[in-house]
Amino acid sequence: MEAPPMSSRLRLVPRSPGLYTLIVELCDRFSRVVGSLGVVELDKGLYVYVGSARGPGGLYARIRRHASREKRVRWHIDYITTWGSSRVLAAVYAVTSSDLEPRLARELEALGLEPAVRGFGCSDKPSFTHLFRCVEPLELCVDACVEAMRRLGLEPRAVALL
Repeated sequence: MEAPPMSSRLRLVPRSPGLYTLIVELCDRFSRVVGSLGVVELDKGLYVYVGSARGPGGLYARIRRHASREKRVRWHIDYITTWGSSRVLAAVYAVTSSDLEPRLARELEALGLEPAVRGFGCSDKPSFTHLFRCVEPLELCVDACVEAMRRLGLEPRAVALL
């Protein structure tokens, strides 16, 4: 059975404020200047990015934006998601108005995800990074994101984007 198109899967994501993780695959080695971070080099593989959505359209708008390759580069993650050898595979999200990004990042690291780049995605937060390498298969990366959010008392949902 063929997967439904991304637009129909995204309709499941609420327009509420919340916390999310993106699971992104780099199909080749990544080496680019990423804003004030300078040159960022990442091996090919799976990465988890931590973010929050509090603006208009909430989680739906933010995840839809990240899943789109065509956009103005605004955040660190945009340098990766606009790159031709990357694919946003999935998102795990939870509705919340609380600022939990730093705690979620700590939980992901506690679950064994490897911090990827100091300062990535967290220039406005006290975190070391919001980008993590996941050396496990996709399903286990999603499971780690779900578990990390549950540890924060949230009710996470996952959505495949490819």
